[in-house]
Amino acid sequence: MHLIQEKSLKHLGVFLNKIEEKRATWRLISIEFQDCEMLHSLLFEKLCAKSLESCFDESDCRIFWMKPGFILVFFQGRALPIEKCIEEFFKETEFQGFGRFFDILDLSIHWDTLTALIDRIKKSTGEIEPTQKAVEPEQVVTKVEGFKIELSKQRIDQMKPVRKSRSRRLVLLVEDDPFTQQLVKLAIKDQFEVIAAETARQALAYYQRHLPDMVFLDIQLPDGNGINLLEQITGADSEAYIFMLSSHSQKEKILECQNLGAKGFIGKPFTRQLLVDAISKFQATKVKSFTTEGRHGT
Repeated sequence: MHLIQEKSLKHLGVFLNKIEEKRATWRLISIEFQDCEMLHSLLFEKLCAKSLESCFDESDCRIFWMKPGFILVFFQGRALPIEKCIEEFFKETEFQGFGRFFDILDLSIHWDTLTALIDRIKKSTGEIEPTQKAVEPEQVVTKVEGFKIELSKQRIDQMKPVRKSRSRRLVLLVEDDPFTQQLVKLAIKDQFEVIAAETARQALAYYQRHLPDMVFLDIQLPDGNGINLLEQITGADSEAYIFMLSSHSQKEKILECQNLGAKGFIGKPFTRQLLVDAISKFQATKVKSFTTEGRHGT
């Protein structure tokens, strides 16, 4: 792990120039913290620095911390080890005001989006050219919401053999409520490996990167609508297996989700048994699919 804390934008520019010819081999996870008084305190700076060093110590990555609100983590190879480091980083630094993922990007695909992100960092940290006009807050928000990650059918098809060969099934949980996250994880952790996403952008990136066997997808997300996310995923992956989660269980919503390919709908608040039933339905479907493929093969 190589951590840059001072003059980070200058060092980032040098680093990006250095990897220009092989940028397709590098990946990026970017983090933005929710702005608050604590974020600008010496306590936050010391706690954040200590947590970065302890959680990423054994990892092979380059970290650029644009104080106070942005951290960029560049790495090569598999994403899951770095994502686990980030999860530990958040656990080590839990206090009011600490942020969540801002976006997750692959440099090889979203190089132009990275440029836009760096421009946003410069504006947020006050590093604007004197001749430039200051950007209004509304314009910044609009720009952030415009960042998109589009699923690639080609990349999903390339990942399908990996999904079929897993010895332990992988579930993607798309949910921003910590209590619901914990409930779902506790209910299924003995049978599945679980990765959690809090935003629609993060969910799309995780889905394409890991191609989970099953998804629990909340309808209300901080940066989008789960139904739109459902449509994007089922449109790119014909084998997607998605259960919707929502406190709004109107018949129209349920029918819309079914028409877009959802396999089931769980209304909030829900019990552990409803999650177990969803898992049982998924497993029965996979056993049936395996048996049918076997008969065709013979």
